[in-house]
Amino acid sequence: MLLILSVATSIDALAVGLSLAFLEVSIWIPSLIIGIVAALLSALGAIFGSRLGRRFGVWAERLGGLVLIGIGIRILVSHLS
Repeated sequence: MLLILSVATSIDALAVGLSLAFLEVSIWIPSLIIGIVAALLSALGAIFGSRLGRRFGVWAERLGGLVLIGIGIRILVSHLS
């Protein structure tokens, strides 16, 4: 599971990097902001995830999966119409 998430994150980072390159933006300020925000949100996610995971566990995973499926269907429908 962790390997799949790391590959998805790398693809996302590649897309952002290419977008910044095409916009001809200096990479230092955006990368600093992205790094700080990612570190803070990762720490908050780890803290709250461990607490809420014990309480909601399987139901939170199922709800998250349904939300992602819904987002995927919405994107698919918008691209097909």
